[in-house]
Amino acid sequence: MEIDTVLKADFTGLAAARAGYDALVTAFNAHVEAWKRTVVDRLHNSGWTGSAATRAFADLDLFASKLLAADDELKLVSGVLADAQQSIALVQAELIQALDDAKAAGITVKPDGAMSWENKDDAFEVKAKSLSLRVQDALRDAQHADEAITRRLRHFAENATTGTGLDGAAALADKAGAGSRETPPDAKATPAQVKAWWDGLTPAEQQHLIHNRPDQIGNRDGVPCVARDQANRIILRQRRAELQGELDRIGKPGAPMSGPGNTVMEDPKATRIKQIQDQLKGIDDIQSKLDGSKRPNFQPTYLLGFDTKGNGHALVAVNNPDTADNVLTFVPGTTANLSNISGDMDKAYEMANSARLAGKDAGKTTATIAWSGYDAPQTLPNAAFGQPALDARDNLYNFQTGLRATHEGPPSNNTIMGHSYGSVAVGMAMRDRGLPVDSAVFVGSPGLGVDNIKELQIDPSRVFVARGDKDSIAPWAEGINGSGGVYGADPADPAFGATMVPTSPGTDHGHYWNEGTRSWDGFGRIAVGGRP
Repeated sequence: MEIDTVLKADFTGLAAARAGYDALVTAFNAHVEAWKRTVVDRLHNSGWTGSAATRAFADLDLFASKLLAADDELKLVSGVLADAQQSIALVQAELIQALDDAKAAGITVKPDGAMSWENKDDAFEVKAKSLSLRVQDALRDAQHADEAITRRLRHFAENATTGTGLDGAAALADKAGAGSRETPPDAKATPAQVKAWWDGLTPAEQQHLIHNRPDQIGNRDGVPCVARDQANRIILRQRRAELQGELDRIGKPGAPMSGPGNTVMEDPKATRIKQIQDQLKGIDDIQSKLDGSKRPNFQPTYLLGFDTKGNGHALVAVNNPDTADNVLTFVPGTTANLSNISGDMDKAYEMANSARLAGKDAGKTTATIAWSGYDAPQTLPNAAFGQPALDARDNLYNFQTGLRATHEGPPSNNTIMGHSYGSVAVGMAMRDRGLPVDSAVFVGSPGLGVDNIKELQIDPSRVFVARGDKDSIAPWAEGINGSGGVYGADPADPAFGATMVPTSPGTDHGHYWNEGTRSWDGFGRIAVGGRP
């Protein structure tokens, strides 16, 4: 679909058509009621009996049920016309805003949505590509709206032509289907099934869900990334307001009191205040990234998941995974929580920058995701236990399969990266679920929960390990006398068979992502499908 087609679509004409159709439905309903009152009810009250009367009453009841079914079908068509009007208005507004922003930036937009620009500055190119995606998204939404509305109207037209619409059971099924269209699939549905359900909705229905039930959309694998981002931004603002309100109500904590044995007991309020303050910090850090479009070298940022349960969770993407050629998911380790999300997001930005340089000649785009979507251990002693990693398996698997389900065009080249305890979570998920990824990178890993590289269910040549010369994780991974640690074989052992990522001298456990270091450069090369 081309730009001119969308801009000239007359949704005001649809509004008039719907109004006329509604008048027709009202008139038909009045005729049905009049017929029942003046014919059916009078005959039933006439005292007429006998076999002929029985047959006549049966025929009248059947005819009445057909009229009621037709009335239901007509009302459903009116609802489709209303959806069409709202959907076209939405996509037109979406397209006009994107075109206005492109014009203001000095970008030429072609009829099919393709763009060209003279400025070759890297920062400008990033902005231009973002605008190009917005135009393409609007055209895709318009095409989708056209197909969805056409499909639904064709169904009712066929019902009318074949007489199916006069069947009470068929009309009831259509009515039930219309009422449940916006009900998401149950928790057992696969991301692919969720994507199929989402694609069956019109843009108006999708926006209604995003704004009225964001909690059912924001964290749902299989819902496209742009929609998840819109829903989660709403949740982020709502949750911040709720937390701030709670903090204001609590007030200041009381002074510590003396407990048994000269112990000091904090006011219980203090614990909750600290938790709220930590969560507010994480929320503000995320909001800062989302609002960073005015900063130099900004790359589009998407909030793909968010909640404040437990330690809090957030999934933040740099660039859109649904349209990127390459997608890298970073899983952090011990101490990962909402309050610490800033450092994880910074790592995602650094890898996006490295990948952009590594893939510049190929003209490919790379999305990088900070995936803090599990309850990571919060202390080093707790990192000795594998349960948090085991608990992360399903979430990781569903997220990765969701990325595959929502991706547009040819399959992307996907990489999974685990840091520290995050590598344990990734390794166990690969071992037990088989993640749909092309490459795996393990950074500062204490072990992967496997003894053999083949247990990862991926091409061994696409397994990479980074271990800095100053990384304190080495004893955890090597174990006693090099026999392997608590999480299986040491992935940095040459015998394991992984490819080592070069690191700069002095690299410790937390500084593999410093710009310009050898590991930073290697991560970018791996992300675009190359080797370090």
